[in-house]
Amino acid sequence: MSCLLKCNQFVLSRGHPTINLTFTRDLKLRLVRGFMQQSVEKIDRTRQVALEALHHLVHSELELAGHDALRAAVPLLPTLSSSVILPKTEKEKEAVAQREGDAFLQNVEYNSPAVLFPRAMVLIKSPEYIRSFLRGLVVSIGGLTESLVKASSSAFVDFLTEHEEDLQSVCDGLITVLLSDKKNDRVVVPLFKTVELMLTNVMLEDDMGSKFAGQFVVQVKTELKGCGSVVKLLAALSPLANCLQFSDNSTVLSQIMLLLCHRYPRVRKGMADALYTALVTFDDVISNTDEVSQILEETVWEDPNDIDALREKRNKICDLVGVSRPKLLKSNKPKPKTSTTEAFDSYSDLVGRAGY
Repeated sequence: MSCLLKCNQFVLSRGHPTINLTFTRDLKLRLVRGFMQQSVEKIDRTRQVALEALHHLVHSELELAGHDALRAAVPLLPTLSSSVILPKTEKEKEAVAQREGDAFLQNVEYNSPAVLFPRAMVLIKSPEYIRSFLRGLVVSIGGLTESLVKASSSAFVDFLTEHEEDLQSVCDGLITVLLSDKKNDRVVVPLFKTVELMLTNVMLEDDMGSKFAGQFVVQVKTELKGCGSVVKLLAALSPLANCLQFSDNSTVLSQIMLLLCHRYPRVRKGMADALYTALVTFDDVISNTDEVSQILEETVWEDPNDIDALREKRNKICDLVGVSRPKLLKSNKPKPKTSTTEAFDSYSDLVGRAGY
């Protein structure tokens, strides 16, 4: 990570005497976007170094796009140096706050998720940086560290709740990240979790939600085609089911019906549970809700032995909700023929070698 700081120093010094560096607007944008993405990702040390580099850029004499939003999100932090000893206990924090003031203490702890994410959310309002910011943010929201997930998730939901005018930008930004990181599970899997968080906790207008759900399902179909990762498949189930809350949900239902008879039992069970939860949570999602819920609840979807019976149950649900039944694709590859004589000869040869 030290290369980030060296790169930053190189840029601020406008290059090397023997190198002719043309510092274009595009180069500055790419540099700030890279630091910004790293500054909200899940690794603490990465965030600290990226924040320090971003701090030097934002508060330098360089003219950057969206400078006001950047300065609002990245304050003047002379204490961000890695040589600063951060107060860890409450007693140490009280001593620092009493000696230096609360503002100084907040600057010292700026790389802490609880301090960083609420303040950094203002970058969602910056069209130049929203994609890079979201690309880093989703990795934190879909991470494994409890404190990081809690801080990033709550800051994201709180911001969207208070700034409904930015919901469309966030929806568009998430779809853009899905498109640019196609088949990149490091970003796609946590992005699925971020979409689930948004659809569960934030109220989208029906037109906006229907548009987003349609675009999201198209990308989900692309991601899951030929996918063998159970983790990725399971991460896509709840956000798909949550897309049913919008009126134009026929495309979503078709994809859900496919997953109800997936070859993996855990995926079938997970999709049935997610669909049942959506039917209970949202009003008037589909027609014949009671009958569909009863089928979902009574069927053993993880049964590995009778897939044909599961398809019959699934097809009955399709008829009840008014979507086309998925067609079973037949393989055109001819089955290899096994010669009985050859099989017997090979077995006899094996027995002979064994000495019987």
